[in-house]
Amino acid sequence: MKDDRLPAPPADLVPRSAVATYPTNFAAMTRTHFEAITTRGEQLMRTVLPMYLRHSRH
Repeated sequence: MKDDRLPAPPADLVPRSAVATYPTNFAAMTRTHFEAITTRGEQLMRTVLPMYLRHSRH
């Protein structure tokens, strides 16, 4: 998801530009890169999941 489309991005959001070019082979990533991509994934879920849960209740 593009950063500018997030409804309320966290202040410490790992920017998309920092992780967009990572390979899909997680075993080949450095620990720093792995932590950045997993942190961003968690941040995105915490940001957008409540929005989708609200829509699914209607």
